[in-house]
Amino acid sequence: MDKWLGTPPSVIIPRLQSLLDDLQGLSSPGGFAGPDNAVTIRNCMLVQRSVPCLIGEMFGHPMIKDGPGITSELFYLDRKQKLARTLSRWYRFDEGLI
Repeated sequence: MDKWLGTPPSVIIPRLQSLLDDLQGLSSPGGFAGPDNAVTIRNCMLVQRSVPCLIGEMFGHPMIKDGPGITSELFYLDRKQKLARTLSRWYRFDEGLI
């Protein structure tokens, strides 16, 4: 598995920047009228899907007490540096991956 989990940085970074720009637009005082190029989806329902993440014992998380936990979606994983970046934050796995 490569560090970028199959999506090269040249692809994932602009996608994430676009998401950030849209979310910032939604939170602006004037609001957001909606995009001109939205795709139509019919017979739509909300579902969940599996995404890469880490599971293990957390220590020092700012919002979760120390102990077992699962991360948000994983975007970057470097086994040599024992470092990972999820949607929310950085993680260090000092003992490596199991």
